[in-house]
Amino acid sequence: MKISTRTEYGIRVLVTLARVDDAACISLTEIAKREKLPHAYLEQLVGDLRRAGLVSATRGQSGGYRLARPAAEIAMTDAVRALEGPLLEMPCAGAEDLEHCNRPEPCSVHEVFQRVYESLSTSLGATNLADVAAVAGGPPYPMQVRRRRAAATTIPPQEARNA
Repeated sequence: MKISTRTEYGIRVLVTLARVDDAACISLTEIAKREKLPHAYLEQLVGDLRRAGLVSATRGQSGGYRLARPAAEIAMTDAVRALEGPLLEMPCAGAEDLEHCNRPEPCSVHEVFQRVYESLSTSLGATNLADVAAVAGGPPYPMQVRRRRAAATTIPPQEARNA
C-alpha cells in the first residue's frame, strides 16, 4: 500500500487542527504556513475532509477550520478513506465485499488479501487523531535528517542477533 502525498498532507492538516483549542478556528493560510504545505492544494483536501464530516468551516474574519468532532473520535481509517477511498483497492477485499468479486468462489489470493485488509483496517482503526497529534513531531525534516533519525533508532544487525 502506498500512502499518497494527498493522504499525508490531509492527515497533517487534521493533526494541526487537533492541536488547536476545540473552540478556535484556524485558517488554511496558517495551516499551510505551520506545515509548509501549498495553500491551493489544501483547499482541495479540506473540501474532501468536510464532505467526510471530519472538519467544519466557519466564515468571517475569525473564521477558519476546526475538527467536526473530538480528535479522539476520529480514527485514522476515517481520514484515509476520506482522502484515498477504500483501504485496499480490490473488488473483493473486505468482509462485506465478497459479492463484488466476479468469481463464483474466492480466488487463490483472496485469503491473503483479506488478511492484509483486516490488518490495515484494525491498525488504522485502533489509532485515532488524538493519538497521532500527541506523538507527532514538528515540521517535515529533510531526507538527511530523516535518515539520521531512523539510523539512531535502528538496532544494528549484530546487536539484534545477540538479543
